[in-house]
Amino acid sequence: MKKIILSFCLIASLHCFAQTEETVGKQYYNKLFEYDYVERKPIFPFTADSLRNFYLSHFTAFDSLVTRCIDHGDTAKYIRVHFEFVLDENGVAYDPKFLFIGSTRYKSSSGDKKIKYFDDLKTYFNDATKTMVKAMPTWRPALQNNVRVNCRKEDFFQLWLGINPPTE
Repeated sequence: MKKIILSFCLIASLHCFAQTEETVGKQYYNKLFEYDYVERKPIFPFTADSLRNFYLSHFTAFDSLVTRCIDHGDTAKYIRVHFEFVLDENGVAYDPKFLFIGSTRYKSSSGDKKIKYFDDLKTYFNDATKTMVKAMPTWRPALQNNVRVNCRKEDFFQLWLGINPPTE
């Protein structure tokens, strides 16, 4: 009789300890994951090249960027505009922030130097970044344990400022 009661209690308690889809989803609700540490990264609906083309065609502050670089003699370099935004669980981009503008000599270089003479135009570039991200199409969202999650993505785009970019 004790074995029957014990097994009945054990079976009844298993439901309490089981993680259902609902409890798994709740543990990720309102959490923000970093792009590098999410299990399945968000995906732009087209190719990586089309994402870069989107950035270049929708960034509205090129006039100030190029003019100031030329005025300060920063030519024959790659100029990179760094920014970040959040992709929600539906793949919609929001909360864009302009980070900084840097320069590098090589196209695929991982390190670039921050250009300090753009610091006074931070709000101008922040507004341009907001306009660009607002026009962004919907992404495929990030997944953590097969649950859609919010994800912060830090990204940049670059342009060559000069004649004849170096070949690598």
